[in-house]
Amino acid sequence: MGKKTNITLIGMPASGKSSVGVVLAKRLGKKFVDTDIVIQEKYGKLLKELIEEHGDEGFREIEDEVNAGLDLDNSIISPGGSVVYGEKAMQHLKEISVIIYLELSYTAIKSRLGDLRERGITLKEGQSLKDLYLERVPLYEKYADITVNEMKKSLAKTIDEICERLGEKPKKRRNFKSKRVPFAPKDKQEKNPEQKSKTAKKIREKNFKDKNFKDRFSKEKSDIANNNKDKTNNNKRKNIKKYFKKNEN
Repeated sequence: MGKKTNITLIGMPASGKSSVGVVLAKRLGKKFVDTDIVIQEKYGKLLKELIEEHGDEGFREIEDEVNAGLDLDNSIISPGGSVVYGEKAMQHLKEISVIIYLELSYTAIKSRLGDLRERGITLKEGQSLKDLYLERVPLYEKYADITVNEMKKSLAKTIDEICERLGEKPKKRRNFKSKRVPFAPKDKQEKNPEQKSKTAKKIREKNFKDKNFKDRFSKEKSDIANNNKDKTNNNKRKNIKKYFKKNEN
């Protein structure tokens, strides 16, 4: 089998599979596929409606069937957090893609999650969110080809780490800072005197921040001071000469 062109992101709900997936797809020039949306489109119902109609077990069978039948190429696949309960689906995803587990602590997941029902998450009677987290983590670790810990990382850093682990070339960052020209061309200079004054002030402030300009300015200031001092000394000598000439006469 050749190189896998698909990437599947797994992890708890709110681990950022969709956010990371969309940006990663743009970065690598791939399609982004959210399998929850695929399920909703196939059945014409929201996830919560399917869960209410078929129950948890029935919904997982639907999820397993849809994910096991995915026929994709050059795609970033983002399945629901419960995908790891479906053996057929995970075996299929393992065959067609590199599986990356987006790892987050329970505390981080809890702080990110909103309404569990809206996200299509159901808990068994007496089961807490932490119980669900502890139940799923070993399954994510079991199926993962790569694990990326997202704790204290920005979206950009998470993407960079994934690309690095996949052996992709790092993206060249643009440098948006351009050199500013001290004076604008005559045809573009402001005609308004007040605006001219503001522009000149900005240029002066910029120049004073420039070290080379500071050095030149200090030297010129020193030279002017020395010249003034020489002129004063010359004037003093001339006055002394005049005084002695006058007294000799």
